[in-house]
Amino acid sequence: MKLEEIVIEALNKAKAKDIVKYDLDGASPFFDSIFLATVTSTRQASGVISYLEDLISDTEYKIRNIEGENTEWVLIDLNDIVLSILTEKERQHFELDKLYAIYKKRNV
Repeated sequence: MKLEEIVIEALNKAKAKDIVKYDLDGASPFFDSIFLATVTSTRQASGVISYLEDLISDTEYKIRNIEGENTEWVLIDLNDIVLSILTEKERQHFELDKLYAIYKKRNV
């Protein structure tokens, strides 16, 4: 299973919504794509982390770092993919979708 498929499966299992992938097409030397997803609570964000850890455990992929655990914006560095999990309030406040609007977008 590809890393992108694992990320999408973890988000779907935790019932995250408004999942969007932005392809950076070589714009960053650090990662290839960014996923944004909305959750209703920090508990649901923790569920995404738990599912992701379980799904990734038997693969060659690794979670490089998790920032903001138990907060309304969790950032997960998966080397080639960055995953931002935000509550609705945080997603509206920071408007990351506007920031990444110059990149190719795919709704998941």
